[in-house]
Amino acid sequence: MERIEIIKNNRKIKLYGNKAIVEKEKTIIENLNLTGLEDKDRIIIQDCIDKNKLKSDITYEGNTVYSFKKIVRSYRRLQKDNSLENLTNAMYNFFMNACGDIAHYDKEGYRCYYDDSIIELENRLLKNACITSRFSDVDRIFKELKIGKYFAERELINIDKISLNKLESIIRECRWNVINKNGIWQIKRTTIYGYDFSFEVDCTDGNVSNCVKKIQDYYNSFNKDEYIEKMVSIRKSLGLTISEIVSAADNIKRLLNNLSFDVLYKSRLAVEENKKNIQKVQEISNNIVENELENENDIDYEYA
Repeated sequence: MERIEIIKNNRKIKLYGNKAIVEKEKTIIENLNLTGLEDKDRIIIQDCIDKNKLKSDITYEGNTVYSFKKIVRSYRRLQKDNSLENLTNAMYNFFMNACGDIAHYDKEGYRCYYDDSIIELENRLLKNACITSRFSDVDRIFKELKIGKYFAERELINIDKISLNKLESIIRECRWNVINKNGIWQIKRTTIYGYDFSFEVDCTDGNVSNCVKKIQDYYNSFNKDEYIEKMVSIRKSLGLTISEIVSAADNIKRLLNNLSFDVLYKSRLAVEENKKNIQKVQEISNNIVENELENENDIDYEYA
């Protein structure tokens, strides 16, 4: 691995990587209008990394400057999968170094430590992760992902910005089926021993947050003992033992818990993804306008 050092405004910037790549990217960094103020320079370098798709590992005064787009994109993928199975090396290093996590032997051990769950990682580490103010590139990522000091902002995300159709697809992502009967949703799933379990939610008001709350309310009001008593009374027709019925009730309670949590989590994520898509469309629109203005200026210049 090649290392090249640049000194600008008495600040040390180092590039690590393939020799040909770092030599090429060194020129790009040298041409940046850096200020000598770390919090400002880190954002400038971060934008440069993303705009030019730089491949070198870059440090400023000994600390890595992280790509905003690459980290956010990888994190969203983990959220969507609700798993650490596709944890990249870049993401692993970000969690370890930028988020101040404890040392682990390797990436596989890290995944095991958090039960291969991004939600476990968020709740056990990222909701309380701290950074110093000068690491502005990391703070910017934290703010976008709503982790660290921004974690509480997740509660303020307005899930009514997604449609009922999107909510229905989210429920299906959670491996429950939805049968819509004029706004009354029958939410259904096959449980252990091959028996179906379902409950109904009134979504006729078209309000996503109300529908999600009703799913959560159903989970909170689910009486496992009553369910067991009902199933025991018909156990002969079901062909189940009492112990199997108890196991089935525990399974349903766990599935309802997961559904109530995951639906809210994925709905908030969908809002954030929509925001990103709107921003992308706006950026494309702005670029088109800028190009049209440039073309008009070129034409005016030709006729001048």
